[in-house]
Amino acid sequence: MFYHEDCRWFSGYKPCTHKRNCKNCPDYQAVENRITILSLEAMGAVLRSTCLLNPIKRKYPNSFITWITLPQCKPLLEGNLLVDRIVAVRPETIPLIEYLECDILFAVDKSLEAGAIAEKIRAKQKLGFGLTESGVIRPLNKEAQYQYDLGLDDNKKFYENEKPETQQITETMDLEWQRDPYLLDLSPAELGEVSKRREKILDTGKISDKKFKGIIGYNTGCSTLFPYKKFTIEKGIDTIDMWRRSFPDYAVVLLGGKEDHERQEAMLGAFSHDAGVFNSPCHEGLRSGILWMAAADIIFSGCSLGMHIAIALKKKIVAWFGVSCIQEIDLYDRGIKLQAEVSCSPCWKKSCGKAIKCYEQVTVPTIEQAFQRLIND
Repeated sequence: MFYHEDCRWFSGYKPCTHKRNCKNCPDYQAVENRITILSLEAMGAVLRSTCLLNPIKRKYPNSFITWITLPQCKPLLEGNLLVDRIVAVRPETIPLIEYLECDILFAVDKSLEAGAIAEKIRAKQKLGFGLTESGVIRPLNKEAQYQYDLGLDDNKKFYENEKPETQQITETMDLEWQRDPYLLDLSPAELGEVSKRREKILDTGKISDKKFKGIIGYNTGCSTLFPYKKFTIEKGIDTIDMWRRSFPDYAVVLLGGKEDHERQEAMLGAFSHDAGVFNSPCHEGLRSGILWMAAADIIFSGCSLGMHIAIALKKKIVAWFGVSCIQEIDLYDRGIKLQAEVSCSPCWKKSCGKAIKCYEQVTVPTIEQAFQRLIND
């Protein structure tokens, strides 16, 4: 038998997606560059790193892309049409990661764990960040120096830098920045499920026997690492109350992960009389959560994974910032960014001793004005 072992679709394990004999196959694509992207975490950062895929394909059109990440991030990449192989880092996959050879490594993360893996990967060219034997993160190429310096200088990162993180990582990898989008692909079956969920929400709550016009998705939580990127339950209830009063023809859906279940139940309980407030399940997994968000029209979120998913889904979004750097996030002209009115923002602190937290300085009237602008648009 004849096989195109250099074809993008050939694995040597089972028939490829086209299920044809290799000889004279019209879908044969010879791989010219084998590329590895190393982006482990945080989850929002992994999703943001998908902005590299289009620039890579422009520069290396006949490439095979392997993405190395952590198991919990894998659902963010599944079904991505430009990612050929996903390798989740587990003890049993370490030999594979160390054995595979590639032409180019794009090492996105600045962390000890990712840096060590970057140093172990067999690549002819390495870009991004690695690790010295003494455990110091280092830039692997001259183009990575700007982002490297930014991480070591708070004044430069917080106040001088004006580049969004998407531009930073693209330029770090010596790729052409064209404000490329995040890429999050949904299968036809998933799109069908999104439509079902959306219609169920629009049909369930009715105003004068009419469907709701649209859906507001409220991302209620954030990473436990930075707890001040979310509102209190009370602030969340006040915000939902404003939406239901000011935009009565929009349903509100609570969106969050398993750690947000109790918070969302408490918020929902305050609106047991209101058919326009819904709770999405928090225990169905990340991919299901993405589909619930896809069913909404406008998303409200702090600077968290939920915000990045909304960006990837090309949703209208109102995002608020306190802990993190507002200028580093690109909403791609589809949203409004709100800055907490505090002098200490950004701080990137995991704990705060101030009596009044930054999330208390994003007022409900300010949120209302932002939604009014997006809805009118």
